[in-house]
Amino acid sequence: MSFEDWHLRRRRRFPSDRWGRLVCRAAWDEVPGVRSFLLVPEDGSRIEHDPGQFLTFRIETEAGTIERCYTIASSAARDGGVEITVKRQEGGAGSRLLHDRLAPGTTIEAFGPSGRFGPASWPGERFALVAAGSGVTPMLSILRTAADRGLDMDVVFVHVAPTTADLIAADEIAALGRRLPRLVRVPMPSRDPGATRLAGDTLERIIPDIATRTVLCCGPQGFMEAVRTAARAAGVPPESYGEESFDFSSPEEQITPSAETPARQITLARSKTSIPCPETSTILGAIRAAGLPMPSSCARGLCGTCKTFKHSGEVTMAHEGGIRQREIDRGFILPCCSRPLTDIVLDA
Repeated sequence: MSFEDWHLRRRRRFPSDRWGRLVCRAAWDEVPGVRSFLLVPEDGSRIEHDPGQFLTFRIETEAGTIERCYTIASSAARDGGVEITVKRQEGGAGSRLLHDRLAPGTTIEAFGPSGRFGPASWPGERFALVAAGSGVTPMLSILRTAADRGLDMDVVFVHVAPTTADLIAADEIAALGRRLPRLVRVPMPSRDPGATRLAGDTLERIIPDIATRTVLCCGPQGFMEAVRTAARAAGVPPESYGEESFDFSSPEEQITPSAETPARQITLARSKTSIPCPETSTILGAIRAAGLPMPSSCARGLCGTCKTFKHSGEVTMAHEGGIRQREIDRGFILPCCSRPLTDIVLDA
């Protein structure tokens, strides 16, 4: 492809509402067990995202196709491609296969960008970013975006990892301080000799003015629960605290329909397919039971991957932040956590 062809094709936007293909252009190790990948749209289009959003990837395994979410770590000010940073989990098929098979020149199917995490959803004048392990990835996107856009961001970044050698992108974050003069970086290697652990009132002692900041947290579930408790105790109001999690260990609630349970018709407008769905079942559950495809990851209304426009009908929806009120007002639903009250027509 010539430079002129590349420039013309980049006018198109990588679709965020359907699957597309990305090409791996580079891969490199960050710290032991953590690898980054540079991915660009196969058709040369531009890919736009907000700092803190993620992509859902289809990964082929011996047992079949699985879907996994990975946060975009790169700057939102650069739309030529995205970077993801993945920690290898020996028990996790997705991360292991990405480490072993996603190499320069190979392609992968992706959906998104999706999700609502970061300054776009939790705006503020002053921030505290608190991350553990690979939970650093959305924070990297936030800091890289602020630096690329020349924003005078007032931010304290608390970076927790087992050892100093496990602090992902530590040198780069330190260098970003030259472009973000009000960035205060607090590395916390929890297992190094004499290390300070993030427990009790430690967070407030590290950030004395934390109650006046917007706090964004990402990391393992137990870590986020501890940070959430500490932030509340320090006076951070709920509306100033946001967190990102891809711990999808809690499956959707299963309700067994009885013989008296009304069944509604779910019509998929694009494929011109109709299937029955009991009022006690989720729409996504009924679609998958019928053997039909629908992008999804968390199955509990958190990630937003399955977001779909509803042409008609009424549902009851119990989501966990994967959809915004203005999207609901426009007619969108999350089929993974929506149960039909009437016949439904979806734009799918």
